[in-house]
Amino acid sequence: MKHLLLSLMMVFSISIMSAQTVEELKAMVSDKSATLGALQGEIDALNKQIAEFPGWKIGGVGTVGFNALSNNNWYALGTPNSSNSAIGLGFSGFANQDQDKYFWRNALNINLSRAVTKVDKSLEDQTVALTNGLDLSSLFGYKLAPKWALSVEGKWTSSLVEFIPGATVLDDEYAFALNSPGVATVSAGLTWTPIADLVVLIHPLGYQQNWPGDFISAAGAKIGAAYAAEIIPGVSWSSNLSAFIPYTNGDGFVDHVFDDNEAAFRSDYATGDLVNWEWINGFSTSIFKGLGVSFNLGLKGNRQQADLGRLIAAGTGADLSDNPLQSFYTLGLGYTF
Repeated sequence: MKHLLLSLMMVFSISIMSAQTVEELKAMVSDKSATLGALQGEIDALNKQIAEFPGWKIGGVGTVGFNALSNNNWYALGTPNSSNSAIGLGFSGFANQDQDKYFWRNALNINLSRAVTKVDKSLEDQTVALTNGLDLSSLFGYKLAPKWALSVEGKWTSSLVEFIPGATVLDDEYAFALNSPGVATVSAGLTWTPIADLVVLIHPLGYQQNWPGDFISAAGAKIGAAYAAEIIPGVSWSSNLSAFIPYTNGDGFVDHVFDDNEAAFRSDYATGDLVNWEWINGFSTSIFKGLGVSFNLGLKGNRQQADLGRLIAAGTGADLSDNPLQSFYTLGLGYTF
């Protein structure tokens, strides 16, 4: 009995010592966590100072997305022998300089994707969809006050591949070409920076050149906004919105010429029909050493470009009664630098 009581006392003592040790370890973890939190706050403050320090800031994100689908005698579908494949490439980069008296902000966006669909793999018929776009802008400003500056901007948006006249949606041959179509805008006015990550453009003096050459070009006003920041830890958002409002409609019409060099269709435009806008967004996450998931979304309204595209696809019987929303997106593996 004496030995049993001694054993029980030893077990009870060890349990108390273990409990005390666990509590001590938990207390140590709590102290270290508090120290780590304080250090992280200091690191965040230093990174904020680095981000606000005058000089060049360069960065960007590249995106690669790919998907493939194939069905073989899968009769649960209405298309039991079908396939679909798509690849998308995207890049968004910036190079910004910020000094006490001036700033210079440059941005580049590239999107290129190709999707091929075969409803019946035993046939040669396939549908090819191609999205492509180049967007380059440069904004220079002389600071009048901490939030206001006199500024000038040059912006160029363009296709990257050429549409082959007379081709159909089944064709899968493309050639590299710029300005098919394209838009170049030069403007001047004021820039407002209400917060560090947001720049608002108010340019009443501007001119927009449109390609192909028979498109209407005009003088007008340029407005826009650019935002780039980490919206939540690990997730960054960059957004660029721009719009051009013409003061006149020029000649007021465009003669669309096709292979026979004769005007096949005339499009009439009022001044309001020439208002055009574009909104490019990029979301990126950095999971491991810059690698993560990236999503790019582009929206556009441009009636002249929409009319040309619909006439090429459907001929003179195309419905040109509206100005449709144009869009693209790319989702895939991203690398942020």
